[in-house]
Amino acid sequence: MKSIVKTVATLAVIGAALYFTNPTMADFGKYYERKQVAASQKGVTGVIGDIMKAVAQTGADLAVKVGYRRDDKLLFSFFTLGPASKPAERFIGMAKVIFIQVK
Repeated sequence: MKSIVKTVATLAVIGAALYFTNPTMADFGKYYERKQVAASQKGVTGVIGDIMKAVAQTGADLAVKVGYRRDDKLLFSFFTLGPASKPAERFIGMAKVIFIQVK
């Protein structure tokens, strides 16, 4: 009986932690911007690198604001680009900092 109570309590704590740290669009926007900036900086340095960084930041911000849709599932969220039936990209986000690309 004690092990069942401990298991239920542990699951409740994990569920509460995931619920209160469910990522928002702003959290996803920060992640996506970092991802795009890192991709734009590969093999580029100097002034060209700075220009590419600025373009990547602006493009990522615009893509998140206009293109992505958030589907809240209480403990985690899906972030989808394009129609839900055939998305171009889909990420699952949890704990405000974990984003996994699923498509």
